[in-house]
Amino acid sequence: MKKALKPNTIYISDNGRMICEKCAGQSALYTGRDISGQKVDECSEAENEYWVKHFGSSLKCESGCTEYGHAA
Repeated sequence: MKKALKPNTIYISDNGRMICEKCAGQSALYTGRDISGQKVDECSEAENEYWVKHFGSSLKCESGCTEYGHAA
């Protein structure tokens, strides 16, 4: 089965949770939907640039294992 999520990419899950393919769980990894059935949305480069400008660092998943564009 082909993975739905890409490596080194940050996704927004239910309730605004930021996840990556490593910490998304099997449901999201292969279906693109989190455990509650909600579609996970890929963060764009523009969103990351906004984050860097206003908060001083790139987007990261909640566990901190992945930063936007590369493994942390």
